[in-house]
Formats: sequence, C-alpha cells, structure tokens
Amino acid sequence: MIDYYKGVFNFNLLLRIHGSALYKSSLIGLLAVLVYLLLQISSSSSSVDNLDHPYSVGVLVSSVSFVIVFRANYSYQRYWNSVSALHSMLSKWGDVAMNTAVYAMQCEKWGDRMPHSYYEYEELNRWGLLSRERWRRNDDDGSGGMMMMNGNEGETTVVLKSVFDCEKIREDDDGHEHEHRPSSTTTAAANSDALPLNNRRRSSWSLVPAASQGATPEIMSRLSRNSHYFPSSTEPNDCYGNRPNGRTPPLFLQELAHRTSLLSAVALSTLRNDEEGFESPLDIYHPGSPLPQVDPDKLPKSTRQLYQPSISITKHARHWLGFDRSPANRSTYNSTRPLSVIGGVSDAEIVFLQKARGSYAKTTLCWCWLSELITRSHLDGTLGKVHAAILSRLYQNLSDGMKEYNRARQIVYIPFPFPHAQLSVFFTFVLVPVIPVMMGQFTNVPWVGCALTFMAVTCLVGLHEVARELENPFRNVPNELPICTMQADFNEGLLVMFSGYNPDSYWDGEGWLARGKTMRGSNVNANAVDESDAVQMMLHEPATLNVKINLQHNKNNDVNGKTVHHSTRPDTNTMLAEELRTILIQQAQEIEELNRLLDESEKKAEQITHAERI
Repeated sequence: MIDYYKGVFNFNLLLRIHGSALYKSSLIGLLAVLVYLLLQISSSSSSVDNLDHPYSVGVLVSSVSFVIVFRANYSYQRYWNSVSALHSMLSKWGDVAMNTAVYAMQCEKWGDRMPHSYYEYEELNRWGLLSRERWRRNDDDGSGGMMMMNGNEGETTVVLKSVFDCEKIREDDDGHEHEHRPSSTTTAAANSDALPLNNRRRSSWSLVPAASQGATPEIMSRLSRNSHYFPSSTEPNDCYGNRPNGRTPPLFLQELAHRTSLLSAVALSTLRNDEEGFESPLDIYHPGSPLPQVDPDKLPKSTRQLYQPSISITKHARHWLGFDRSPANRSTYNSTRPLSVIGGVSDAEIVFLQKARGSYAKTTLCWCWLSELITRSHLDGTLGKVHAAILSRLYQNLSDGMKEYNRARQIVYIPFPFPHAQLSVFFTFVLVPVIPVMMGQFTNVPWVGCALTFMAVTCLVGLHEVARELENPFRNVPNELPICTMQADFNEGLLVMFSGYNPDSYWDGEGWLARGKTMRGSNVNANAVDESDAVQMMLHEPATLNVKINLQHNKNNDVNGKTVHHSTRPDTNTMLAEELRTILIQQAQEIEELNRLLDESEKKAEQITHAERI
C-alpha cells in the first residue's frame, strides 16, 4: 500500500511514479495524441470531412465511459469489502484469544496470585470513605494515600491506591531530573508535563513496591507471584513480549497466542496467493520490533533488489508492462516480506501445513488447532468456572472469523467477470482513435486538440487502470493491502495477554480496612457512639427500618398492614425474621397451588384435543 501524506494541494502526489495509474495511462494518452496529429496531417481524407456532426462519436465515447465507470465502481466495492473482511476477521480471532486468556486467568489454580475482589471487604464499600480516583504518587501526607476534601467541611475521602506506585522521572533539557507530581485529576490534563502514551524517549517509569506503605505480607506475596508469572509487568518500558531475566509468561497463554497468530498468518498468506512449492513465507515475530513498512518502495535497498531491478526506468517499465505481476515474481516478493508468527513455526507444523492441499485447507487446519486447544482447556478446567453457554461465544467468534476469511477469499479467487473485463479493455483501446477524431471536429487549433485528446484519453484509460488495480487488493503490488503490517500489529495485540492483571487491582485490603476502622472510630467517638453500635450501624444501614408488611397472622399490627418501625435490637430482629419466614412459606404454598392448577388445566386441554382428533 502506498502511504502518502497530504501536502500543499496534494502536489506531492504527482511525484510518485511506481504504482501510479496516471503515468501508466499517460502512455496511451500520448499514443492518442500521435493519432490526432496524423489525422490533422491527412485532413483531406474523406473519412474525416464527411462527418457532418460529432454527435455520433460523442455517443460512442459516452457509452464507453459508462462501461469503464461501471467496472471502476465495482472495483472500489471489492477493495473496501476486502478491507472490511480483513479487519473483521482479525477482530473476531483477537476477541477469541483475549477472552480465552481472561477466562484462564480466573482459574482456581491462579487463586494465590489473583487480586482481591472489592466485595471481599464489604465494609469499605459501606463506609463510603474511599474513592477510586487515579492519582500519581504523592506521600507528602505520610499516609501512603491521597487525602481529598469533600464538599462538607471536615469530611475527608481517601483515594484508594494500588500497591503499584508509579512515579515518573523526566530529564529536563539542562540535564537535571525532577519528580513530577500533578496536583489533581482536574488539573492533570492541563499540565504541560503530562505523560504521552507513546513517548518513551525522555521518560522512565519505576514500580515502587508498597513496603513503605506497610502492605501486608499476603498482598505482597500475591504481587510477587504475579510478577513471576507475568515477568513483563515488572519492566514497564519494555513490550509485553519481552522476557526479563529469562522468565516467561504462562505456557498456556504462550500457546494460545502462538496458535492465534499462526491462524491469522496462514490466512493472510493464502489470501495474497503464495504459490505452492515455494519456501514458506512465515517467520518468527520479535516482540517490540518496528512494524513492517506498508510501502514496498520504502523497504531497504538490499531487500528491494531481490524482487525488482535497481534501475528506475527498468522497474517502471516492468510495472507498466505487467511483468512484475507474474506468479514467480510475486512469490519472490512475498518471500522477502514474510508474515511473522509469535513463537515461530516448528518443522512439524510446516510439514502438516504442506500436507494440507489448498489455501482453504491450510487455514482450516490452523483453525482446528486453535479450536482444539480451547475445547481441551475447557474440559480440563483451565478456563475456570465460566459457564459453557458463555464459552459458546468463543466458537461463534471463531466461526465468524472464518466467515470473514471466506469473504476475502471470494474476492481473491473470483476475479472480475471476464465478459465485462474483456468488453472494457476492447473499448478502452477504441478510444485511442475515436477521441482524436472527435477533437478534430471540435477544435481548429492543433495544440488545443492535442491537449484535450491527451487529457480525455488519459482520464478514461486511467480510470480503467484504477479499476484493474483495486479489483484484487491482495496481489497488485504496490497498491496491495498492508497485510504484513496488519499481522505485526495483530501480534502486538495478542502479546497484551502477557500483561497479567491490572496493576491497580493489587491494593492492600487489610491495610485499608484497618485504616478505615481507625477513621470510622474517630468519627464514631465524636458522635458519642461506641464501637459496637458503629458496627451495627455499618451492617444494618439505615439504623431504623421502615418496612411495610401485610400479614394474615399479625400479632403486633393490624390486618391491613401498617408501617412498622423496628430498631436494630436482637429481639426485634428475631421477630422480624419470623414474620418474613411466614410470608415466604405462604408464598411457596401459593406457588405450589398455582402449579397444580396449571397441570390440571393442561391435562384437560390434552383430553379435549385428543377427543376432537378421534
């Protein structure tokens, strides 16, 4: 794909020759100009002077224009359908891989390294003292957390912080370093030192453990195990595929990422029509490496010399004549741009893929390998306690990905219909002598006729060339889709599963619970409430229950049901529980009676239906 930028009035686009339909069609335009000049020289010929009006020639040109525009329209549709099919295919298979990884991370075997659930500490939710604002590190208050004032005077909300504390060190232009501490979430966006997401050159990150904050050994143990199984999480400046100190992520996630990457690589390889018998254009993916160039003309010169001449004139001539589109030359080009696979491709996998005959069989084989891994993992409990109905969505997305792959295959292997293609080619060449004849009748100045002939023929022939370039966007170099870049980008997305759990999920629940009790206790003492009443207040908020109960056997209230005020004393709670139990028993009896009546009505309906049939 030719990647271009929009310069001043797009004048920069006129400088590109390789892959241009303008320069290729201009050759036919020059040929039409030559025909025009010959007709002007032989203007005494009766074939020209006997034309009373150019309307007849104009009708022919209009008809040919309709044929060419029709083909160009459907070529544009084929091009954008290919783009949509590719993105949908990779999106579906990427969803399968990431959902499977998330399900696997909920397995019971991961219990000693999983973060706590927020509802394991229900008291923290009930107290309403914690806020989940994302603030940068600031220990000026000495509490290990942020204090944020509420609207009411004297009330303080604690900003819940992760065990991971990220501090950013930025180097100034003068070589000095300073620690950046944004003031609040409302002003952080306006701060000029805000960290850009894609800038790693002048900033570094360090993970500060929570030992200084007095984190409990249990949470530190979970954090240590998580760092062991997801080692890339300890190196923030590196990509998730790196292996610090030789440590690797879980084997299941590695195998899942490999099989998904292999499936997409084989599918894209078959779409660009790699020839049988040539060396497999699959390579190992190196995490963190630069994405491949989308424009083949921006590849290194040593690489370009393998599939195209080094002399520019020869290269353009071969492209204009179509010699660089032969199967052998296309396979040579594809071999210089292999599709990368996470973990590489083993010899055994290559043998199995070579034994599969046809592009569809190769892709189906990789699809089967990925489906088998997911099914086996579900049966052995690797995917946790996720319900089978939810897991069925994985197979649905796998199937949807294959559906989009076959949509792309439809465009690759079913060319534009031959009858229309032949018709458009024939009448495109008819334009070469016809338009000069028409221009000779309209113009009397030779140079004006030459210019109009050149532009008209170049426009129509160029539109036909655009249609030919776009009708198969997987083969026509350099206007093909950037599948190598898409595969590398897809691989980087798969490597995200090696990141593990969200770092903010590792917060010290026990430590915050102790702090919360201290803060809660100080507020209770200020209101002359002892600790036991505070616990009851926390467990039974609000302290006074306004309950409307309609009881048939009400000992303390009238039959119609009144608003009953119960305090939180144990005897009143017991009475309330008995009354609620009575209501539930009565409702259960009513449900059983309704079920019995429904069964009787169904039996009567069946008897009536049977009698009518007799």
